[in-house]
Amino acid sequence: MINLAKIVKSLIQRCCRGSAEWLIDREQRYGGLHTQVPRRKVSQLDHRSAEEIATGGMTGGDRMSVHGYAQHYARALRPLLAADGTSGPVLCEVGILRGTGLAVWCDLFPKGRIVGLDIDLSHAKDNIPWLKSRGAFKQIEPELHLFDQLMPDEQLLHQLFCRARVSICIDDGLHSNDAILQTFTAMKKYLSKDFIYFIEDSITAKDLISNAFPSLKATSFEQLTIITPK
Repeated sequence: MINLAKIVKSLIQRCCRGSAEWLIDREQRYGGLHTQVPRRKVSQLDHRSAEEIATGGMTGGDRMSVHGYAQHYARALRPLLAADGTSGPVLCEVGILRGTGLAVWCDLFPKGRIVGLDIDLSHAKDNIPWLKSRGAFKQIEPELHLFDQLMPDEQLLHQLFCRARVSICIDDGLHSNDAILQTFTAMKKYLSKDFIYFIEDSITAKDLISNAFPSLKATSFEQLTIITPK
């Protein structure tokens, strides 16, 4: 028997901007899980061997449903949604792959400024027309910039964020300890007073950041670490 109450509840939750169900629904709308995305460009300081780099491919569109991060994002971002005013937050995503996340963030913060950083922008640029066909970027479009996590471009970060500090930053890039630490260290000076910083797909990130920056609060949810001021 069809449970109408559950169906109605699900529809309401999916329509509630920023809820876990809404985040999962948007991620699916914009392509969801994609695997075996070829590596077209890597850092000259990449620690992996040529064989490792050539093997398999990259995976994306998996943060909300596959990894189950939606509930943690929804809870952490709720205060910023509640404070929606004439302008939204500055959000920076490091590691954008095909742009699925950027499409979700632009829907979530239609008055904000969304910046995507990646060592290879080609996958996102190739996919933007398809994302637009699915309804993405109707109100705002993301800014895309080349960025090597193992050689952070301080001049670029200063140019982007010296006047408008970053309220939300997501590191979904290389996932190595070196990349995580270098990226956070470079971004730290451009974070707003009440920032939220997400590090995905790493079980070592919490200890890494806690040891390097003991004045900050790092909370771990298995492979997701959320950093905030204490």
